[in-house]
Amino acid sequence: MTTATAQPPRIRITNEKQEPGNRAMKKIWVLENLIFHPRTGEEERAAAERMLDRAIAAAQEKGELTAKPGGSDGAWHGYRLPDIRYGARYEEVKHLTTTEIAKRIRADIKLARKVEAKLGTATGAEVALIDSLTALATMPKQIKVSVRTDYFSGGSSIDVRVYNLPEKGWGYVQETDMWGEPRWVPNRELSAILAALKEIHGAYNFDGSDSMVDYYHVNYYGQVEVDWRERP
Repeated sequence: MTTATAQPPRIRITNEKQEPGNRAMKKIWVLENLIFHPRTGEEERAAAERMLDRAIAAAQEKGELTAKPGGSDGAWHGYRLPDIRYGARYEEVKHLTTTEIAKRIRADIKLARKVEAKLGTATGAEVALIDSLTALATMPKQIKVSVRTDYFSGGSSIDVRVYNLPEKGWGYVQETDMWGEPRWVPNRELSAILAALKEIHGAYNFDGSDSMVDYYHVNYYGQVEVDWRERP
């Protein structure tokens, strides 16, 4: 008895926001839009997957799609897709929704803030404390961190926002930019907090984007930022 081997996740070849000019690549673009749309039914998606495989083969035969050496993805009009960078914990969540991933991010942040009493003690190792999370454990208690999700036609996002800084201007210092103009930037303490949050935010993501040609391929979009509004 033979068992089916798991297929790797399909990697998008075209940019969903940019319609290709030639017929072969436009067919691939239309099929990919159908396959990656969250509301496409299972049967329709499966049929589109089979049709896409044939369309890709046809485009390769015509030289309109160059196969990437050693991989299953390709290049669009001679452009080689960038390598994909995977977060440290992506494998744990690759089949989860963005909402479920956001729940894990909230749990990670909550855990990091709880380990303050264990810093520097033997019990700290029990929660696998890593250096970057120390900033969250010692973060001023009045600071609140929000994790919000959003869904849209091009995918989904997870945004992490830092609220309720201890006082106006806290965490920022003034420096001079390359043109000699003053600007406010995060100091070492706030920078460490934001870096720790970015590490957690990116741990479940992957990124195969190339902003130079407006090509974006991620598990989810989003960012980490400071919000000056106060939250109860």
